[in-house]
Amino acid sequence: MLNSLTRLGFSVGQMHEIECMTLVEYQLGMEAYALKETYRREDMALQAWFNQTVQATKGSGKHPKPAYKNFSEFYDTEAYEDDIRARFEPDYTSTRQQEKKEKELVADRWKKLQEYKKRQKGG
Repeated sequence: MLNSLTRLGFSVGQMHEIECMTLVEYQLGMEAYALKETYRREDMALQAWFNQTVQATKGSGKHPKPAYKNFSEFYDTEAYEDDIRARFEPDYTSTRQQEKKEKELVADRWKKLQEYKKRQKGG
């Protein structure tokens, strides 16, 4: 078994360290690894983005347009991060969901303020 693990790139010290981890420590390590891989893929996607922006177009030959308007259309790192964190953190709320809730709260407060002003005028 040790021989097969060393072929996979694990040293004896690393295996001992993994065996001594608690489940929470292991899960945190797996989350960190998944996020690290997301950033690595983002780097590769960014390189592909640069290559693509130089070459890819859509539209007619006389009036070509870029296939993507911005990098996030090509690779949405935030969505990948949210997906990973939601898998490891049961109560995780994505930044997009938080922003949506904040906008709804502001809109609700604005509506209540307008109603209050209307009542003050006697309407």
